[in-house]
Amino acid sequence: MAKLLNSAQMREADRRTIEELGLPGVVLMENAGAGVVHWLKHHLPDWHGQTFLVLAGPGNNGGDGFVVARRLLQDGARVSVFLFGHCDRLQGDALIHFQAFEGSGGLVREMGLAADLQMFDRLLSHAGVVVDAVFGTGLTRPVEGVTASLFDKINRAGKPIMAVDIPSGVSADHGQILGVALRARWTVTFAAEKIGHRTHPGADWCGEMAVVSIGIPSTYIDLPEHAVARNLPGDLTIPRRRSDGHKGTFGHLLVWAGSVGKEGAAALTALGALRTGPGLVTVATPHGARGGVAAKVTEAMTWPLPDEGGVVPVMDALHASGVQPDALAVGPGLGGDDWLCAAILALLREWDRPAVLDADGLNALARQGHLMAELSRSRQAPLILTPHPGEFSRLLSGAVSAAAVQADRLNYARQVAQEWQVWLVLKGAGTVIAAPDGRAWINETGSAALAAGGSGDLLTGIIAGLLTQGWPVESAVRAGVWLHGRAADAEGGGAGLLASDLLPHVRRLRNQL
Repeated sequence: MAKLLNSAQMREADRRTIEELGLPGVVLMENAGAGVVHWLKHHLPDWHGQTFLVLAGPGNNGGDGFVVARRLLQDGARVSVFLFGHCDRLQGDALIHFQAFEGSGGLVREMGLAADLQMFDRLLSHAGVVVDAVFGTGLTRPVEGVTASLFDKINRAGKPIMAVDIPSGVSADHGQILGVALRARWTVTFAAEKIGHRTHPGADWCGEMAVVSIGIPSTYIDLPEHAVARNLPGDLTIPRRRSDGHKGTFGHLLVWAGSVGKEGAAALTALGALRTGPGLVTVATPHGARGGVAAKVTEAMTWPLPDEGGVVPVMDALHASGVQPDALAVGPGLGGDDWLCAAILALLREWDRPAVLDADGLNALARQGHLMAELSRSRQAPLILTPHPGEFSRLLSGAVSAAAVQADRLNYARQVAQEWQVWLVLKGAGTVIAAPDGRAWINETGSAALAAGGSGDLLTGIIAGLLTQGWPVESAVRAGVWLHGRAADAEGGGAGLLASDLLPHVRRLRNQL
């Protein structure tokens, strides 16, 4: 499993390597710089003819930069180093490698000297590649003042930037831009990727990612308390499809979705499910919407619900259907009637089956958000919520704005999943999957091409369809999110993607899994 660490967890892994394993920090720094140079040489065939401008900070990230500069210089490359600080204030391992660079014939110019600062434009204009070793993963304050001005100038120069560990100005803990950040073409990090590498907006500033080993044992990385990981399908438990199975073998999904004018939401939910392979799908939808849904999805059954709605009429109609579902998908296109919340609660209590709630189902429950934890704990089967940030904010009764959720997606998702004991899929760039036990995954598939109506309805159906077939909840949720995004990737980026365009890819990818 590809763990994602925060800055504190990475510092602890460094400490253990130094104190328990006995590998000195100065050696780790040497290994880090050597790893960056090795990557540069491998990916830049003309590296020997390049002019490198190494930007060094006053801490350990700057020490890594001094190693990079020394090794490039010793191998015959043209290297300039600019220190964002004062040479006489360097200490520890960074000081040792600064001295080694100067001892190799290198020259360090510093921001603290007016003459050197005036030289900066010339250094930048002559550089072929800029190596960013200014702040690294330890930055917690916004980049301001002269440093911010220089960062803007570097970005405007359009030079390819190699970030050492993480682009300076990107938070390693939540991916936010701390004032101003350098936009990297490549990022080489050490031992493990950090959360900020895979969360937006920081993920967009990292460019091509690479991880190099510097001597930190994997046992210090792959710890249970390191609860965040990349969402990759390789470590999932995926049941084999029985060769002697029939439609009764692979489960029956009940979809409660749609309303007059929103038939497409119900249809896409059903189609997303059908492409994953459940035996049967029944769509319960108001009588006035039933014909539209049936016309769009010939392979699913439909069951009429009363147009006027109400808790008792709807529940009576669902009982009359005779469906004994293996899983539930509730919410897309239901509308905003006042009685929906009570009806959804009644449904979830009546059928203790794995359930996916999305869209109008979430908005209805938001009116009784204080009941969510009670509802989940009263059920044995898992409950999966799939909100976008706006729906997530409403679930919290507006106590946290959608903008605040976006600024700290991972932590909010984990907090709510644990408090309510639900599986939570916080949709958006870098969709976050949070489990009731505190674990979380950041998804890397998909793009802004998915920002179109119907995409979320399809995801609801995909996850519910896998649950219907008896997939473990973790496998169904994580695989569903992954293949939904990968299907969009297969269609290419840009505007104009229709949710229905994904359907053939969903089937192919599900079978590849």
